[in-house]
Amino acid sequence: MFGRFRKARWQHANPDIRLKAIELLSPRGDAQILAQLSRGDASALVRAAAAGRLIELSLLDEIHQRDEAPSVREAASMRIMALLAGTTDDSPNQDTRLRLIRLTTNDDALRFIAENSPDEHCQHAAIERLHDPSVLFQLAINARSEALRVTAAQQISHLPTLKRLTREGRDKRVVRLARDQSRVLQEKEQQEEARHAKVVHLADRLEQHARRRADALYGPRLEQLEQQWQQHSDNATPDLSARVSQALQQCREQLNSLQEAHRLEALRDTARTERDASAHALYQLLSQSHSQTWEQQLGELRSALATQQRRWQSAHEQSPADENETRSFNDLVAAFEKMISLATAALETESAEALEQLSQQWPSEYPRPSALMDIAEPATPSSPRPDSRKPRTTPHRGLLVALKRELSKGNLRHGNRLWHKAESIVEEESDSVLAKELAKLAERRAELQDWHRFAAQPKKETLCEKMETLATADTRMDPPELATAIQALHDEWRALMSSDQDEDQALWDRFKQATDQAYLPCQAHFAEQDALRQQNLIKRQELCQQLESFMANQSWENVDWEAIWQIRQQAPRDWKQLQPVRFTDNREVQKRFSALLSDLDDKLNHWIEQARSQRDGLIQQAQSLPIEDGQIQESVRQAQQLQKQWRNTGWVPPSVHRGMQKSFKRAMDRVFNERNRLHDAQKAQQSARLDEAQKALSQLESTLAAPFSRDNAKQLSASLSEIDTFSDLRLPRDMNRQLQQLRRRARERLDRMSEWEQWQAMQETLQALPTGEQCEEQDLVLAVAFEALAGVPSPEPERQRRLAWQLEALPAAMKRQGFAVLDEMTKLLEQHQGGVCTNAKSRMHAALAVLEPGNG
Repeated sequence: MFGRFRKARWQHANPDIRLKAIELLSPRGDAQILAQLSRGDASALVRAAAAGRLIELSLLDEIHQRDEAPSVREAASMRIMALLAGTTDDSPNQDTRLRLIRLTTNDDALRFIAENSPDEHCQHAAIERLHDPSVLFQLAINARSEALRVTAAQQISHLPTLKRLTREGRDKRVVRLARDQSRVLQEKEQQEEARHAKVVHLADRLEQHARRRADALYGPRLEQLEQQWQQHSDNATPDLSARVSQALQQCREQLNSLQEAHRLEALRDTARTERDASAHALYQLLSQSHSQTWEQQLGELRSALATQQRRWQSAHEQSPADENETRSFNDLVAAFEKMISLATAALETESAEALEQLSQQWPSEYPRPSALMDIAEPATPSSPRPDSRKPRTTPHRGLLVALKRELSKGNLRHGNRLWHKAESIVEEESDSVLAKELAKLAERRAELQDWHRFAAQPKKETLCEKMETLATADTRMDPPELATAIQALHDEWRALMSSDQDEDQALWDRFKQATDQAYLPCQAHFAEQDALRQQNLIKRQELCQQLESFMANQSWENVDWEAIWQIRQQAPRDWKQLQPVRFTDNREVQKRFSALLSDLDDKLNHWIEQARSQRDGLIQQAQSLPIEDGQIQESVRQAQQLQKQWRNTGWVPPSVHRGMQKSFKRAMDRVFNERNRLHDAQKAQQSARLDEAQKALSQLESTLAAPFSRDNAKQLSASLSEIDTFSDLRLPRDMNRQLQQLRRRARERLDRMSEWEQWQAMQETLQALPTGEQCEEQDLVLAVAFEALAGVPSPEPERQRRLAWQLEALPAAMKRQGFAVLDEMTKLLEQHQGGVCTNAKSRMHAALAVLEPGNG
């Protein structure tokens, strides 16, 4: 009556008693109690013990994250690892464990599962989630199966660990896999280093470009460098990107400055062209004028002069002309105005004295108005008689024609060359005809010289100033770039030359002096370049000597061909690095080097052909292996032998090896894939038979669990016959143990079939006895006899009667030879006369039920 006031042991105040009570709690049936203890018990030991019995992973994770006691968190962690690993009877099913393993990020749990789980599928899933190279290395060495070790090796991406695994691995497949992965990682690292070096090089070039002086190629070079940077910027560090951004900003500022300078220069050129055109137009008007022009077209001349003045003034406002050009144009305008004024005065006056004064003021190189012409050239009383002789000719007619053509085109430079040549002929041959023709052309040449002086003089002075700027200012230009700028100025100077050395000499001396001064930094640079070229030439000669010595000292019958191939690959790279070299000095050395490489190629190609032929033979053998079902094992054995031979074949270059390796691997895969297919088919067949065997065992177990009967005996015989059909099947240990136990139980039950039939007959006999309500003494004695023989207790009032029977009748029965309980019961029934009472009959049935054969 006081039971409801007693607390359960897990609620006891003593934590030791609570600990012992937890051991008796069921993880599934008492899950709520365990959850309550693990969350809220005051004792950390009790919480840890309760956490160690939980099966709900979400609750365990909550305890692991939130409990303040390290021991409780550790217990929860260990329980989670045990459940996921499947090392406890309370673990979730395999599918659930695999799903949770693929979701967890707990490295300790994954390592525990990979090392301790009895389920290889879970171990594979855990290894695939691990990333610690030291843990993966230990699994690749010590995991339970080769498949697990291979999986662990496949997950390693740390190069030093892979190299260590190639040395310490115990499986050939693992070692080969580690070696291949190491090679791939090394190639990736080399590619990454190359990309990084490329990025650093681009950054250096951009920074160097930012320090250059802007020129015509500055923009295209910047665009090219920027495009290259965009292609590789993903591999740049933040510091490098910041450096490049700053360099690009500086470059764009310089480019903008250059573009603005070009715009202003174009503006100046346009203005200069306009000013030159206006001056040239005035010169052309003067040179094409005649006496009628000054008499009939004075208005047009005044209008043309005003137009050209406005044109020149507009260009001058757009880009001011220098002092010399302004003075020259003003002088030209003044002369033009003076001639218009003189022509106007000559037309308006009739005084001979005034006309004579006007005639004296008129420039002699231009035609006069007719009013002044008569005064300047008075008529003679008698004109000379024309020479009736045939005019003389010159043998240098072609030179004269060419000179006239160049002067008419205004090409003073070429015209001066032809003029100087003609003057030399006149001096040497005294050609009077040529001299007279030159005298006629002198006026045109003088006009062109005036025009050239007017147009070229300012430009030459500008070139002198630019060259002096290069010679004196800090241009921050590299010597090659400075030399290019100097050469560009010289090209412009040559374009302005008139081939009149005396005329250009003064400015040329100034220009040449500035050139010599500006070129001084270039001389030191090019002297260094010459020394570097000579040094590189010597190194190339030494490289040739090394190659010759190496090839002469080799024993070509026994040589490391891979090392020879590497030398062949490296030599051109070393050769290419030894530059710049003067082209003319390098010709003989280049021929010598090319001959050495050709000789080395011949030897390499000879060896490669031999090794290729050997490998081709192995590939053909591998491709011819039969893969029919009956021959697959022999083909596998031969394929393994071919693999050993393949590993011992001679070296070939990687480019050759890759293609042949793919062909050989395809041939090997054909054989091994067929073997694996057959193996999988056999495995699937065996799995199907295992399922059938499991069903048969389940059927036999259910038959044994059913009550024993004749039908049950038939079912047992049929189940045993079905079980015997799996005698050739290799069963798992647990299934085989279950089969043996069930077979033994079934055979024991069938062996007692006759005994059961005797028991069944007795049941029927007992059931057939008449039944009465009043129990006689013999009924009660018969009942206690049955109970004593069956070994079941009798009612309390019948104990005296049972004891009496046991003392009187049982010893004598047991002394008889072949005593059997059922036989004795049968005799008692046969000796009994009449029926039995209901109470005795039910007691006899109960005792007889205990003795039923096959159900004990």
